[in-house]
Amino acid sequence: MRLGSTVLLFRLFWIFILRRVLGQGLLATRTMRIAGAFVIVIGFAGFNVLSYTVMRQYLGGTDLFGPVLAIANVSVGFWVLIAYTLIRVLFLKADELLKLSFNLPATNKERTLAFALFEASVVAVMTVFVFGAFSISTVLLEGPTFIPKIVVSIWLPVASVYLLLSLAYYLLERALLLMRLGRLRGLVVPIILATGLSLLFPYTNEQTAVIAQSFIEGREYSSPLLMYATLEKNFGLWLAMLIFAAAAMAIVAGIVAAAPRAWVPLRRFIIMLPSRIATWRLGAYTLVLFRSFETLVAVIFVFAFSLFAWLQHMTIPPYVLALITFQGVYAYVNSEPLRRMSALDVSAWKNYLSIIGSQVILWVAVAIPVVAASLVQGIEISACLPVAGFCLSNILISTLIGIAFPPEKGNPFTVLVGAILAIIIILTIALGLNVFNLEPVMSAVVYSVLNILVVTYSILGMQRMERIRRHEMAS
Repeated sequence: MRLGSTVLLFRLFWIFILRRVLGQGLLATRTMRIAGAFVIVIGFAGFNVLSYTVMRQYLGGTDLFGPVLAIANVSVGFWVLIAYTLIRVLFLKADELLKLSFNLPATNKERTLAFALFEASVVAVMTVFVFGAFSISTVLLEGPTFIPKIVVSIWLPVASVYLLLSLAYYLLERALLLMRLGRLRGLVVPIILATGLSLLFPYTNEQTAVIAQSFIEGREYSSPLLMYATLEKNFGLWLAMLIFAAAAMAIVAGIVAAAPRAWVPLRRFIIMLPSRIATWRLGAYTLVLFRSFETLVAVIFVFAFSLFAWLQHMTIPPYVLALITFQGVYAYVNSEPLRRMSALDVSAWKNYLSIIGSQVILWVAVAIPVVAASLVQGIEISACLPVAGFCLSNILISTLIGIAFPPEKGNPFTVLVGAILAIIIILTIALGLNVFNLEPVMSAVVYSVLNILVVTYSILGMQRMERIRRHEMAS
């Protein structure tokens, strides 16, 4: 295996993503790219100021930084698994990103290691936004002497956990290939990741409570999770760094050895409904939605977290159903082949109703067992009704975002733009209504007016896209 080829592929992956993301839509102009970078920097700076203010108010002048660092160390696994889950699920469909390297003189081992490095850099960026403000605030409050403690309590565990997750993934992929189930990894991997999150969350909470109890009782908390912190405390930072380097080299060697020798394409859909329902327009849209990869992943996570809430006896409204609504970002793009068929060449508003109707059918099909489980847990039916209205609004907004910023096939980052915009819009509306503290009836009226505007702009956007498509075909 040649290290130079791995580094070259790593650079090509980043160049491909940056050019595809920064060269599309509003980000295609230099002014918007500068404005976007400025917003990100200002947002991260504001996050740091908020973190510093809160930590100075509650932790300044106390001896609580030790147990707080231990709690952060214990929670590293959960947060890294969240970031890894998001990136791994997105990269399961990164066909164009991988095909970029198929015409180059590179082996599958080199391609795997380069892609793992690229994936690690993306996870590292996401982790900086999670733990960066905490690390900076701690150093500002406690001084530079806390930098080694930050390194061994957060950043070395972050890198180690990611490497272990990557090794586990490639071992799983190798096992699936041996069982001739490689094409089904789009079904198996999300199930395992959702199960891991469901199991790790209560364990993290349990260990956090143990750390707090140990500090109150004056006992020293010890755990294998604090390995690097223990080494730094007893022997110094140099030994902790040496152990980390040796472990990282061993894990990377395991990743290269476990990587499959050949790339197997992902099965794009799972047959869940009979094909004969495609004789109706709504049935055809429903069939496309139910068979899509995004729907499969969303349903897996909804049922996994519902099962987790059931086992943990969590009596909260089933807002987990909102996960289903965000796949609406893909609804317009995935149903494009239907609109290109002459038999389904109808008006934009009919196609829009079919897109929304199919998503409502999916939501109802998933909501019936989830809501039933919530009712058995003790949730009142009146508490579940607002969830339906919230999710319907999310479906409309996500569909509009998918029309305005259609995700590209094979580019896993374009959908992030749409998903982030959808989340920002939904949270802004929810927080705005909460700030004004309107009556429930008035809030419903405001939501209705906003949803009408969303539907109007969605249909206008579809009409514009259809005109562009017809003009391109005519030319």
